Amino acid sequence: MMNWFTSRIKRSWRWWWRHPKKIAIPVTIAVILFIAIGGYLFARFYNYTQDDPRFCQSCHIMEEAWDKWAISEHKDVGCHKCHEQSVLGGARQILDFAFGNFTRVEKHATVQDEFCKQCHESNNPKWVQVAATAGHRVHSEEQNVACTKCHSVSLHRFEPPAPICNVCHAEQEVEVSGMADMHCQTCHQFLAEDASLVPTRKACLDCHQSLTTVAVNWPADAPMQFPCSDCHQPHEQAKPVVECQSCHSVSGLHQAGAHVASQCQTCHQPHSWQVAPRDTCLTCHTSQTDHYPDNACSLCHSFPGE
Repeated sequence: MMNWFTSRIKRSWRWWWRHPKKIAIPVTIAVILFIAIGGYLFARFYNYTQDDPRFCQSCHIMEEAWDKWAISEHKDVGCHKCHEQSVLGGARQILDFAFGNFTRVEKHATVQDEFCKQCHESNNPKWVQVAATAGHRVHSEEQNVACTKCHSVSLHRFEPPAPICNVCHAEQEVEVSGMADMHCQTCHQFLAEDASLVPTRKACLDCHQSLTTVAVNWPADAPMQFPCSDCHQPHEQAKPVVECQSCHSVSGLHQAGAHVASQCQTCHQPHSWQVAPRDTCLTCHTSQTDHYPDNACSLCHSFPGE
């Protein structure tokens, strides 16, 4: 039986050897199919392991990261767009995937700034562009603060929480009642383009002209159009410190009697800075109630100043 089998092999070999053209075509086709199918399967496998976020989901210890990524602003961005991994680390993950060993993930959470800038400094309107914004100019360009310092405090949650500012700015406590729970960006326009992080008058009035906060009597034609921060320093004192004499000299009755020790805003209404009505004078000059009651005090009593 063995001799017959050996004989058949020898005869087949001699036939193929004598007729090479007849074997060339099927062998060539087989090789081409092998390369084509193998290449296709390799491409699918490479795409799955390198570009398909579902590969990361296949590891059960990544479930929390996957769930938060799937509802984040970056849910349409592949994992490896931000998380760069070494060739060795990638090979280990593929082996772990093949053998079902899901107990280790090579450290890869650190995201370099250049990955963020590929989208957020690309001039692509699909993404929020930050290069020209006040906050990113100061923090990223001038102070070299890494993007992840503020944007990755929570796993796959990219909006910085309010307390994150305190990590670096712990000394900047808010002294004004009602402002302590506000997000820093409420006043500091972090995403404003070509601007300063110092709050503008408009930023203050966005809140203080509404009915939900302390209303401010700020006439459009008020003589003083300087920023609110010239008097209001919520990180330093609860009430504004008005330094009128840094601009205005005082003379005449400003220097008389109890006026010397009085605050300017006792008689000048804050924000409009108009002289208060007669009733304000009478709170101190109670004996002058019937003294020319129809006239304003300033009609006769001069308070010159510049």
